[in-house]
Amino acid sequence: MPIASIDWSVTPLGALTSWPPTLRIAVDMVLMSPFPCALVWGAGLTVIHNDAYQALLGGAVDHQGRAFDALWEQSWESMGATVFKVLQGEGSLMEDAPLPVHREGIAATAWVIGCFSPIRDDQGVVAGFLHALIETTASVGASHEWRELAQSFEARLTQYLADPEHTWQLSPDVMLMLEADLRVRTANPAWHRLLGWGEATQLQVALPELFHPADRTEAQLALMALVQRRAAPPFEGRVRHSDGHYRWFRWAGSANQALPTLVGRDITEDRNAVQRLAEAAVRDSQRMEGVVKVAGGLAHEMNNVLSGVGSSLELLERRLAQGRMERVEEYVRMARECAQRAIGLTQNLLAFARSQPLSPNPLNINHLLQDAEPMLRQTLGTEVCLKLQLDVAPWPLQVDPDTLRNALLHLCSNSRDACLGKGKLTIRTANERLALPCEGAAALPPGDYVTLQVEDDGHGMSREDLARVFEPFFTTKPLGQGVGLGLPMVHGFVQQSGGQMWIESTIDQGTRVVMMFPRYQGTLPESPARDVLPRQIQGERLLLVDDEENLRGLMKEALVDCGFEVCDVPDANSALGQFRHAGPFDLVITDIGLPGGFSGRQVAKALRMIEPEQKILFITGFTTDPVEQALLDEPGTALMFKPFSLQMLVVQIQRMLQA
Repeated sequence: MPIASIDWSVTPLGALTSWPPTLRIAVDMVLMSPFPCALVWGAGLTVIHNDAYQALLGGAVDHQGRAFDALWEQSWESMGATVFKVLQGEGSLMEDAPLPVHREGIAATAWVIGCFSPIRDDQGVVAGFLHALIETTASVGASHEWRELAQSFEARLTQYLADPEHTWQLSPDVMLMLEADLRVRTANPAWHRLLGWGEATQLQVALPELFHPADRTEAQLALMALVQRRAAPPFEGRVRHSDGHYRWFRWAGSANQALPTLVGRDITEDRNAVQRLAEAAVRDSQRMEGVVKVAGGLAHEMNNVLSGVGSSLELLERRLAQGRMERVEEYVRMARECAQRAIGLTQNLLAFARSQPLSPNPLNINHLLQDAEPMLRQTLGTEVCLKLQLDVAPWPLQVDPDTLRNALLHLCSNSRDACLGKGKLTIRTANERLALPCEGAAALPPGDYVTLQVEDDGHGMSREDLARVFEPFFTTKPLGQGVGLGLPMVHGFVQQSGGQMWIESTIDQGTRVVMMFPRYQGTLPESPARDVLPRQIQGERLLLVDDEENLRGLMKEALVDCGFEVCDVPDANSALGQFRHAGPFDLVITDIGLPGGFSGRQVAKALRMIEPEQKILFITGFTTDPVEQALLDEPGTALMFKPFSLQMLVVQIQRMLQA
């Protein structure tokens, strides 16, 4: 059975990937040997043998991973002393020793010559021994030839292990030699295998520049200590892969050689297995106490805004009936402000429920942060120091930029309050690669992600508050200073964008918000699309389809006031009739959810069977898969989500007619 197909984690040797270089080299020599031989390693005397050794013992049973003393139990009385001697560093040769074997299912005795050769690790300590056999049953006279062959093999193995070049080449750990300016002088093959970098001499930057910005200071201090021939404690740090993501390593250095040496063991999978995402899954499962509380909070907030709308309209109606025009504009303004609050409340709830209408676009996260920096600083105030630690080459994302900016504003506002208006806020970006899937409701599949961290040094949160932080209407702010929908909105947006979010916080030590977004595999556009300038309205004909009579009437009135000729209908059948008999129309505006079992999607497809180039604007209040992306990608097609202002509708129509 091949070595790689065996589960070595159940043996004293542990998983195959954790074997030390000395053991790997010795195993390679055993497997390549044409002679029956086995490697016996460690305090458990674990056996690793080649096929010839198994064939000599009978060939029917695989003995990989067994204890040597159990394998040779019947001969241990004569062999035990030899084994203890070889473990003390003395080689031995047993000539013409009887060996109980099974040949074709029949017990038999074979005569063998056995060679026991100690094998030492990098520290010179005996870590195991080589047990080589040759059968002399047919000819005892062959013993002399075998002795020379066995001794030659032992000498070759000893010479092979004594050469440090083999450890350098075969080590699973990254090994580096550094110059005085902290550039990499030379690197072993693991450097390329784990991090993708080529020849060390081609690397244009010093080693600290490859470390993650959050780990760079500690790495710089440790590396400077090595260059100055001082002891440096082991440390953990992330190093950038050649394709942009980071891998975790545990680093240890040695300054006892001509050039400082740094050895790094890859611990990325261990970190992923025990940290962040598992905790996020637990917190996510605890974020809801019950629908009753959500409904109660929503009713409270909606009652406030609806009372404002109703009262303003009532006074407006009374003043108009009295013929009095004073303060009419103020009543209209108050009604509009309350309506906007209601719209914002609905959008926050949709984001929490991951049903918010989004318009994702490919973008560079660093560019978005740099553009938004003045707005973020204004939100934080003059006494909160904002610091950006951005990945030098972040992968592109595909998210809604406006919603992401709003999410950052929410987080900055929270951090400002947590710092009591005076402190430090750090925003970091970094590429992350998940090699293994993570279980749980809040898990992420394997793949490439871009991490966005927002960290402050404020008063932090208790464990109890942290467990409830994503619950809607839960807030730690005083009454009247927070609704408790900001963080649920951000959390819902991140998940709706295909990512994950969690919060790490300790009382009096600050808070870190971590968001992970999936990498966009396409390429970023060269420049953002420019808005189309509105054109002069020239009496274009519009077909308006919406079953909400009041809303349809308001939209028609506004469009007619702007100079359009509008034909409005309440359902799909009427729309098809008008299109056939009263057409053509420059633009069709249709709601997606229509009565009668005939949706706006089907209306659009039917109309384009008659007129393939018909321009269509979809409008909808639904947010769950409102229209197929393939249909939206067709020329002359657009989508607007309710609620929208009448002015926004007019601008969108003008853009479509001008395109």
